[in-house]
Amino acid sequence: MKRKYISLIIIMLLAQNIFEAQTLKRKGLLGIMMQTLTDSIAMQNNIYVKKGVHITTVMPNSTFANLGVKQDDVLTKLNGSSVSTIQDVLTITNELYEGDNIEAEFYSGNSKKIKSTALLGRPIEAFENGDVTYGEVVYEGNVLRSILVTPKQARKAPVVYFLQGYTCGSVETATNDNPMKKLMKDWVDAGFAVYRVEKPGVGDSKSSKHCMQISFDEELTAFKEGYKDLLKQETIDADNIFMFGHSMGGVIAPLLNEMKSPRGILTYGSIAQNWYDYMVDLYTKQPKHFGVSDAQIKEDNKVNLKFNEDFLINKLSGEEILANKAYADFFSANELNFRQNQYLGRHFDFWQNLADINIPEAWAKVKTNVLAMYGEFDIQAISPKGARKIADIVNKNGGKGDFIVVEKADHGFVNFNSMQHNAETLGNGTYMIHARDNYSFLLGKESVKWMKAKVKK
Repeated sequence: MKRKYISLIIIMLLAQNIFEAQTLKRKGLLGIMMQTLTDSIAMQNNIYVKKGVHITTVMPNSTFANLGVKQDDVLTKLNGSSVSTIQDVLTITNELYEGDNIEAEFYSGNSKKIKSTALLGRPIEAFENGDVTYGEVVYEGNVLRSILVTPKQARKAPVVYFLQGYTCGSVETATNDNPMKKLMKDWVDAGFAVYRVEKPGVGDSKSSKHCMQISFDEELTAFKEGYKDLLKQETIDADNIFMFGHSMGGVIAPLLNEMKSPRGILTYGSIAQNWYDYMVDLYTKQPKHFGVSDAQIKEDNKVNLKFNEDFLINKLSGEEILANKAYADFFSANELNFRQNQYLGRHFDFWQNLADINIPEAWAKVKTNVLAMYGEFDIQAISPKGARKIADIVNKNGGKGDFIVVEKADHGFVNFNSMQHNAETLGNGTYMIHARDNYSFLLGKESVKWMKAKVKK
């Protein structure tokens, strides 16, 4: 069985909230997880529609729930325009705001339905012990949503700049059962402010290019502009800024360090090798967690490893890749995405640009405090070697690096009994349900303990 990498995008288009001093409108919540419909997906789910977007999850009390859309339905039109890819949906909904009318044509089994409703919003964030301020980061035709949570009654609080992973999902967390929200709550309760900035085109952000179309350099620019905005905030202590780089955010963090060295950098589930080398590990080691045999991995890698070179080093386009029959056959489930230069939910420019970044060199320039963390059951980061190497590089080049393994935790701040347990929930679609009640309190505890020890008095 070939290893298929099919990107699921959680569409979090957020709620309307009026702030007279702001120009950004708030977007609404579609409330779905979806994937581009392919022949293999249609066959697996007994779907007879040829083109559309496969709905894999519908959140309760959301816009799509009100439309009557259910799991395994196929969305074919939005507001009169045909949709056959995730990007088609994003292009249409990116211009919609809470209260706007949304009409959906979809198939439930063999039954075609057309229904409309008002686009719903969701409540803004709230923290029991924190005040939430929604702001804007304006630069080069972009207006990004920023979110700053400050501890109540605190003056000049130390702050954590949360740097999210590679996906184009929102970092706004309205629900209290979200593990990311629980981690930030631990920080706020401990007296730390928390700052985030949405990526271009994500959440409330208004940009000429959506996150799914930008390069790694353009994304880095967004986080740099966010850092400039954070440094101007009067309610935080600019001498006690900590960066928390989650996954790809752990690649961003050392690159921001060149602007102004923070008091400390925490990484979780990140890497210390260049992206090409990480992808070799991804193709070679990660499938074992999902029960793929060594023989099958070796067979698949006859294509995967050559693709990795052509994609990241030779920088072929999607059309050029599909012109190779071996690639076209192997990645047939992703053919539509490849033709739009999309891979794993991001544009080819993002991955190919990222491949040019010298990640070990970036860490060698970091002279501040660093805590590199690896979750014991983190399938995406593959092994603790990356986190350990980050600490080693920092220590060898004049910084102070620490390394720890967070017991039982996975890539998404969630506890599991084993790596296999994690793989099973990812495979059977129950991950989100499991995540609600299994937040890694140890991750919160260890990160707070380390930051408190490093705060400049």
